[in-house]
Amino acid sequence: MNAVTTVPPRRIWWLAAGFIVWCVALAALYAIHAIGCAFGWSAGALRWTLVLVFIAHLVVIGWMWGRFAKGAPDPGSGETGSFLHTAIVWTTITAFASGVLALGPPLFLSACI
Repeated sequence: MNAVTTVPPRRIWWLAAGFIVWCVALAALYAIHAIGCAFGWSAGALRWTLVLVFIAHLVVIGWMWGRFAKGAPDPGSGETGSFLHTAIVWTTITAFASGVLALGPPLFLSACI
């Protein structure tokens, strides 16, 4: 008979953490852009604010990526824990790449129309 190993729920939340930060970055960038345009911020100040917020979110996702890439799976979780650890690392990498590819290029467009 196979032994059933359980994974703590807090580990499963890490599976979505990279994309949660990605969603927060998307909302923050759009909100700052709308506020900056509505209140007439200069194009330079608005662009630098957007770039700094974008980089801050990438740093958070990068930190999460590094944290899990350097760490080892929970030995008490068996194969399930090992698989979950690998899945967390790869979803975090995907969130980072998605952030760069989806949120980065709009920063090069004209600030307000």
